[in-house]
Amino acid sequence: MTRRRVAVLGATGAVGQAFIRLLSRHPWFELGELAASERSLGKRYGEAARWLGGELAGDIASMPVLACDPSAITSELVFSALDSSVAGEVEAAFARAGHTVVSNAKNHRMESDVPLVIAEVNPEHMALLDAQRTARGWNGAIVTNGNCSTIALVSAVAPLHRAFGIRRMVVVTMQALSGAGYPGVPSLDALGNVIPFIRDEEE
Repeated sequence: MTRRRVAVLGATGAVGQAFIRLLSRHPWFELGELAASERSLGKRYGEAARWLGGELAGDIASMPVLACDPSAITSELVFSALDSSVAGEVEAAFARAGHTVVSNAKNHRMESDVPLVIAEVNPEHMALLDAQRTARGWNGAIVTNGNCSTIALVSAVAPLHRAFGIRRMVVVTMQALSGAGYPGVPSLDALGNVIPFIRDEEE
């Protein structure tokens, strides 16, 4: 089977590194391009990234860091680990230029023609891509994943809902412990369940 060449946007951050770990030896994908912010542009990936887990493979460490610009990326399929502060515009630019963007950011999640996909739960929602391309006049597309806590929750709840029907749930995620980013909220702040407000997470 021919592996499909892919790119990662926001490759130097923690989420980008997770994408790289998952894609680097994947049987379906060839990790072809890594892109990040201007401060990393032109460096080798091993110089630009502060690698967080395990040993960085030499072939990945030697890859050049490219610009997060559609003109710099040739891979049709792009995994975006961009921060939400820049993801909206950059991902739309890639889709307009003909790339299919799989986004981890929140920016496009609530748009009616953007599939919000948890692969094990609702892969049929990918059919929205035809409507998205038609409505927006794009050759490319944007697909998003769910919020991190939602993915884990829904993966477990979906088969129960299909079998029995769930009308109401109460969920506590303690998401502020990890959602605040690395290194996150100091553990003492979690004692007594006193968690600081994180804008845009509550809804």
